[in-house]
Parts: sequence; C-alpha cells; structure tokens
Amino acid sequence: MRPAPLDEYPIHQSPLSMAQVAATDRNFYDRCYFNAHDRTGEVFLVTGLGVYPNLGVTDAFATVRRGDEQWAVRFSDALDERSLEARVGSYRVEVVEPLRRVRVVCEPADGSVCFDLTWEGAFPAVLEDRHVLMSGPKAILDATRFAQVGGWSGTLSVAGEELRVDPEVWVGSRDRSWGIRPVGDADPAGRLADEPLAGHWWVYAPIRFDDFGLLVIAQESADGTRTLNHATRAFPDGRVEQLGWPRV
Repeated sequence: MRPAPLDEYPIHQSPLSMAQVAATDRNFYDRCYFNAHDRTGEVFLVTGLGVYPNLGVTDAFATVRRGDEQWAVRFSDALDERSLEARVGSYRVEVVEPLRRVRVVCEPADGSVCFDLTWEGAFPAVLEDRHVLMSGPKAILDATRFAQVGGWSGTLSVAGEELRVDPEVWVGSRDRSWGIRPVGDADPAGRLADEPLAGHWWVYAPIRFDDFGLLVIAQESADGTRTLNHATRAFPDGRVEQLGWPRV
C-alpha cells in the first residue's frame, strides 16, 4: 500500500489514507454537474463528471440540444488513484478559484461536442441541507450538496460550428455533491423487494435574479410527509438569508 498524493494535505476526515473513503457502500460518489443556456431556448448544454471510489471508476458526459437536434459524448475509465485532478480522457474540470470560478474542457475525438468554458458564480455557493432518503431501515441516499447560479464565458462547438459564449448572455446553474446515491448496477433487493419504495415528490429550483439568487427545495415522501425543506437567498456581498418553509 502507498499513500495517496492527497495525504500530503491537511484534509483528512477519518483515520484512513485519502486513497479510501470512510464509507464502504459501493454507491459512494463524488460528482459535479453544470448546465448552460443562452436565454433563447435554442441551445442548452448539460455536463458533469463523477468519481466512484468504491467501484474504481470515473466518468463524464456532455450533451447539447440545439433546435431539434441533440448530441451526446461520454467518457469512462478506471480510477486508479484519488487526486485533486478531475479528469477522464479528454474531459477535465479545473478549479480556478474555489466556490467562484471553474473551467470545464471537453475535447472528444469525434469533435461532435467540444468546449472550453469558464464558470463564474454570480452569488455565493449555498450549502444545502443534508439529503437523506430511506427505503425501510436502509438509507439509499445520504448526501451533501452545494449549489450556485452564475454565468459562462468561452467557446462551444457543436457539429463543427463554433459558438461564442458571452457571460452577459449565457447563464446557468451548477452543483457539487457527494455521499451515497444509487449508481451503476442495482443492489440485490432482498426483503425490501416486498416493500418497494413508493418514490417521492421533489421540487429543486435554483433561480437567478439580477440582485440575488434563490435556492428552493421541497422533498416529500409518497404520502406527502415533508422530509426536506430548503429556501435561501444569496446576495453578492456574501450574505445567505434563510427564507423559511417552501409551500408548493
């Protein structure tokens, strides 16, 4: 066994090497998600990267809809070592300024969807309330996430046509989440197959205004029991105001 490069940094949260995560659940994940649009409804980009330490896999994707057409590219590889580098194949995410600016680069071999884009948060990132979803006595989702609204700059090429991405026009949202969430092959159902999860009601709305950003979440079990409330307003000066109980 060798230490991981991350072990050089004072970031440990368990008596383990950073080569491992404290949870042994196969579904442990660490992901980032981004979307971007030009306010016209004509072009929409969704992209993200995920790391799955207990599965030994990292992957990424990008999909663009333009008019009535859609393009998608995917990347996947073995995860040999946990590090500060978020990369798989010719896709990478670079943290330029934590919680403020992030660069995302996608250069697939077929050239169908290529971009070099820089995200800048318009308001502070907001740490959401912890997400937990139970199936009987088992937590099938136990995760933490932060979210942010902002704008984009750079270039986006779709099917050989390059688009200039102007931050005055291109906006979107992003999030970073980690914890336990169903990924890959399903776990054996066992006894819980006799008591299947009935699903849940879910409202998730990051909204950008000129002077502030809103994040509203309402989660309810199938019978209407509220299991998660989150409503905050973020201001440019760094203040984050709690708004109360969301009503649907």
